[in-house]
Amino acid sequence: MDRKPLDTEIDHHTAKFIVGFIALSLAAFTDLLTPRVSISSISLSYHLTDNARNVFVSSLCVISAFLWSYNGYSLFQAVLSKVAAVAVAAVAFFPCDCFTGRFDGGAAREATVTGVVHTASAISMFIILAIFCWLFYLRARNKGSKEAKVRGLIYRVCAVAMVGAMSVQLLDILGVDFSGITQRLTYYVEATGLMAFGVAWMTASRMLPFITNEDERVKIELSGR
Repeated sequence: MDRKPLDTEIDHHTAKFIVGFIALSLAAFTDLLTPRVSISSISLSYHLTDNARNVFVSSLCVISAFLWSYNGYSLFQAVLSKVAAVAVAAVAFFPCDCFTGRFDGGAAREATVTGVVHTASAISMFIILAIFCWLFYLRARNKGSKEAKVRGLIYRVCAVAMVGAMSVQLLDILGVDFSGITQRLTYYVEATGLMAFGVAWMTASRMLPFITNEDERVKIELSGR
């Protein structure tokens, strides 16, 4: 049964909106900040320019902080968000092993512990975020409004997009050749996952019109105090 969030000192609707916006825009920003390179992975931006690295790390740190503050509507969601926060922070502070190939003089580097932690954390992050999409869907399903039904559809689409993106990446790891389709497979996989995450959490913020009725919509009020 739903209950109030465990801790309401930080407004979780605002947190969802901010987190969603950052996740939605991260892929585009890192791509724009590496103008001379079509990056094959969002994580690769860490190694290319100072601006791209700063945006990549700081954005993930903000997302991690908000996920840590989010307690959801149950102890399970509170624990899940804390694990996701740690995973996101690990993605930021443990650089990937993707600085290879033409960016590295043609010599691929062997996998490192840091790179393995990065990859494992990224996978864990997307799995947990897909679970959250499903939890958001279950909550919306229990409401009878047409706006809630639309939100439920959005959550399901986002969950499927995340799982589908991870499945494609897994096939690539297992040896399926996607080079005939794109040379930026990992980038598009990461971008798809992040954008699905962003859309889902902005939807869950209950700040967006058309998919939130007046009784549910959260409005930001400025106080003179």
